[in-house]
Amino acid sequence: MSRLSLVAVLVCAAGLLTACQAALPGKKTSDVTPNAVAGDPIEVTTLDAPPGAAPAAAPVPPAGEAGGTETAAAQPAPAAPAAEPAAEAVAPAPKPDLTETPVTPKSEMQLACEKKKGRWVKVKGELRACVFQTRDSGKRCERESQCESVCLARSGTCAPLKPLYGCNEILQDNGARVTQCIE
Repeated sequence: MSRLSLVAVLVCAAGLLTACQAALPGKKTSDVTPNAVAGDPIEVTTLDAPPGAAPAAAPVPPAGEAGGTETAAAQPAPAAPAAEPAAEAVAPAPKPDLTETPVTPKSEMQLACEKKKGRWVKVKGELRACVFQTRDSGKRCERESQCESVCLARSGTCAPLKPLYGCNEILQDNGARVTQCIE
């Protein structure tokens, strides 16, 4: 490595180190960060603090006492102020009235579907139909007769539902690939 490239690397490293603003051991950090866009200070608070509550400040020992940090640690911490005024300002949320939600009665067709172990599902818009889960869902197939429902052409597997609504490419019994639409 030439001296010029070594000097360039050292200058870059020195520039990077001066750009870093790591907190030094004796330096006190602040909870107020300058805003890079507007220049106004940004105050940082914890999410656990109730709204409107100021962050608690640590007790500062008087300057005249010797060994201020040791005596402050030995003294009991003052009791936190009661949170009753803040609790009065927050009104309790009203309890939801559960009697307002009407229960839609099931139709005779839906009851008959559920009795046969089917699922009553939306097919198109507000149209509903009864569909059944197939036992051979996902099994490899080459024609429709190998499946309880239909043989899906794209995946070469049996369909998971019977009937299969919408437009789907299927393999017929003769192995021909066709598009089947059920609405």
